[in-house]
Amino acid sequence: MRPACRIKVIAALALLAGCATTPPPPAPVAASPVPVPASQSARDTATEHFYRGKSFALAGEADCARLEFRDALETFRKASRGDDADDLLFGLQLWESVRVYQPLTDKSESAERPPVEDPRDSLVAAAPASTPEEVETAKREVAEVQGKALLAFDIPIVLNEPVLRAVAYYQFRTPQAFAGALKRSGRYLDLMRGILKEEGLPQDLVYVAMVESAFKHSAHSRKAAHGFWQFIGGTGRRYGLRKTHAFDERSDPVKSTRAAARYFRDLYEMFGDWHLAMAGYDAGEGKILKGLQRTGARDYWELRSGGAYLHRETRDYVPYVLAAALISKDPARFGFDVLPDPPMAWETVRVGKPVDLSRVAQAAGAPLEDLRGLNSELTTRFTPYGVGVYELRVPLGTATVLAARLGSLPAAPDIAEKRFVVKKGDTLQKVASRAGVTVAELRDFNDLPGNARLKKGTVLVVPARRPAKGSREAAPAGGEAASIAPRAQGAIRALPTTASKITQPSDVGPFASTASAAPPAAAPAKKVEIPAEGFVDEPGAVQAKKSLSYIVRAGDTLYRIASKYRTTVSALRRANGMDTEDRLKIGQRLTVN
Repeated sequence: MRPACRIKVIAALALLAGCATTPPPPAPVAASPVPVPASQSARDTATEHFYRGKSFALAGEADCARLEFRDALETFRKASRGDDADDLLFGLQLWESVRVYQPLTDKSESAERPPVEDPRDSLVAAAPASTPEEVETAKREVAEVQGKALLAFDIPIVLNEPVLRAVAYYQFRTPQAFAGALKRSGRYLDLMRGILKEEGLPQDLVYVAMVESAFKHSAHSRKAAHGFWQFIGGTGRRYGLRKTHAFDERSDPVKSTRAAARYFRDLYEMFGDWHLAMAGYDAGEGKILKGLQRTGARDYWELRSGGAYLHRETRDYVPYVLAAALISKDPARFGFDVLPDPPMAWETVRVGKPVDLSRVAQAAGAPLEDLRGLNSELTTRFTPYGVGVYELRVPLGTATVLAARLGSLPAAPDIAEKRFVVKKGDTLQKVASRAGVTVAELRDFNDLPGNARLKKGTVLVVPARRPAKGSREAAPAGGEAASIAPRAQGAIRALPTTASKITQPSDVGPFASTASAAPPAAAPAKKVEIPAEGFVDEPGAVQAKKSLSYIVRAGDTLYRIASKYRTTVSALRRANGMDTEDRLKIGQRLTVN
């Protein structure tokens, strides 16, 4: 063992010995006359380590939590049987459970997400605050709505000064933006509420998406949060959303809503409070938990009033969600006379080759804009390359005729696309010159008329060289452009924990061994094993991966290189035998898996 590693191990042992309050012991389990298999015993021990880690994490003892989580993974990894379905399923559940609480062990202060780039793509405040007179008007109208006793909510609605100010803000400061969101809500509301119901969550969480993106699939923030639910890349990947040059599942209303539902399920398990869960969705669970620990707040409203710990957006965030729910249930009462868009409705055809959407629209006899709206995850006007069969949504009543004509459609050319955002004063000639194409090519590729006047902010696409074969941008071979299916939590995870009541590990309460738990369900087809080093962003795949070589250049960081090749900093360090203290050198050759 290297000296540095020996020092780390000694320090870790000392730290574990010095962890504050010991978490509660596991509930006693009746002795069984039947010998317990080694893997079952390892499951029990791993579960105990996980619950201790969870207790420490919720109590703010990050170092102790990390050690317990690492022990949970390592204990089960050593005893697991690679060909046993139950072990594989338990390993996957354990891994996912640890990953939920991993952000709480990060010592760095998590940054809150910035607002979207275009204020029209969000319902978070950007205009001046409401006046006292406007708030009084909102208060009277909310009272009238209450008096009707017809509205029902499945998230806790609080009527206080911040919520009333938010209602007044939407009524008097940004009525057009809110009316636009109400109009678009007709297209997505029933769809998203149905998904939330299927996932066992409050359907009124749909108003989080309304506040986040105003129901615009293309909403985008400065920090690359994107889509209906404004997932940043890392959180999106954590909950199964994929992004390539050809599609971004954060812009798909079905896939992104299922991912948001899984995230909210984890947040509620962590906090046991929907207002804190919403705040955690906006600012990050670690930020909210640390705020509860530092301020001693018992709920979101106390945390909100406890000084300047929360940024303005998070202080306003929950009131805006509640205000959006209040107005949307009875918009006419609040002065909004809006005819909602018709709900999304589609059929599906299976496309076995990349095709140009304009040709598909022509074959289906449907407007191209309708086809693109149904497939909002697509970032080009072609169905993706390298995904095998793609499930393309088409307008109702067109699937049969289109299925018969798909075979005659030519495969789309093997090109990629570059995106250009129209700036103030841009013309077709200026954009074409900047893109290195002719005006005719620019018009043809974007279906523009010859006299088109460009609007600032419009995104135009032009042909570009496709990334080389084997690029990290390509979708996984043989897979379909679809989200990862929800994963069962199994017997590992607990009931919701009210994080605001946790001041020391023993507050979490006793936990039970898994020895008496029901047997796991059938194992997933994908084989997963826990990596030896514990904390990395993705489980190590069984299949060997191709390696690339990269020469370090001036200004490079591990994070930048990892982002470029769609891998993680931890994976780069492992592949190159680097410790956390090691620094990059210009000209250094790195192996990238």
